[in-house]
Amino acid sequence: MKNIIFCILLLYSTVIFSQGEPWKRPLKICRSSDGTNFTGIQTFQDSSGVPNVIKLPFGNLACVFQWFRQPVGSPSWDRVAVKFSSNNGINWTEPTPIVVNGLPGNFTRPFDPTLAITDINRIRIFFSSGLNMILDTSINTYSAISDDGINYTFENGIRFTMPDRPVLDPAVIKFRNLWHLANPISNMTISGAFHNISNDGLNFTRVQDINSDATHSWIGNYMINDTNELRFYGSGMNVWFSSSPNGGEWSAFNSTNIQGGDPSVLRLSSNDYLMIYTGQPYAVNIQVNGNSVPDKFELYQNYPNPFNPATNLEFGIPDLGFVSLKVYDVLGQ
Repeated sequence: MKNIIFCILLLYSTVIFSQGEPWKRPLKICRSSDGTNFTGIQTFQDSSGVPNVIKLPFGNLACVFQWFRQPVGSPSWDRVAVKFSSNNGINWTEPTPIVVNGLPGNFTRPFDPTLAITDINRIRIFFSSGLNMILDTSINTYSAISDDGINYTFENGIRFTMPDRPVLDPAVIKFRNLWHLANPISNMTISGAFHNISNDGLNFTRVQDINSDATHSWIGNYMINDTNELRFYGSGMNVWFSSSPNGGEWSAFNSTNIQGGDPSVLRLSSNDYLMIYTGQPYAVNIQVNGNSVPDKFELYQNYPNPFNPATNLEFGIPDLGFVSLKVYDVLGQ
């Protein structure tokens, strides 16, 4: 009888946030008293990305995100999901996939979600979708409307489109009676964001683009700091923010202490800021020990990640009779 021991170490990767598959990252949550220095980082949701958190009309918080519920190909794989909090982000419900009724049958699934509250206190979701799973010129920004944050009705028409490129990662907010829609330009030679404005949140007009540079990506979300200051928290080597009095003129970049991407920040009070963002990718280091190690051993997937008592390991190995699996944490325990 052959005995092979697989020592699996869960390690923290230093890969930059923009690399690797989105299902290999967690969403993180943290808080700050000034909107710049955040502490108390915790995992908000495993295997997820592109979060957006808002306060609903009756005080609850809602956070939407792209959920890659393991295992690969499950009914909740690559779906927009939502979590709610009734105590200012201390505790959250389990994720629930949203439903967009009336989405054209030839459209791909919604992705890159962001939420906003309409003038009559309904919940509007803006998202990317199109005719193909690949990111081609059919991908535009669309919207849907809801009363409960879970069940939405598709709103006809395109909120924003470009003829020569896909339109991704919408960020939307109503500030001083005007709606603002930003989509990162994000190609090899141009940085910044397309900027659209609207009086009703449905019919947008493109105005002057927002300038940036190669190290400050407008992949992120708006936040109202007060009646005179709109902020945008964006992605870079560190999460950053810029301020504006009108959504068109922006200040210099201010770095936070958070390393991650796609941030969404909500100001809950004068000294309480909540951030949810995409954390650094997981990495699993596999050490195979023993004699007669098979050449065809392959770890297919492990979920959820980071490891916990309910983690599943799926692997392929020739029939060897007896196999021992040993899982160690970073402390060797």
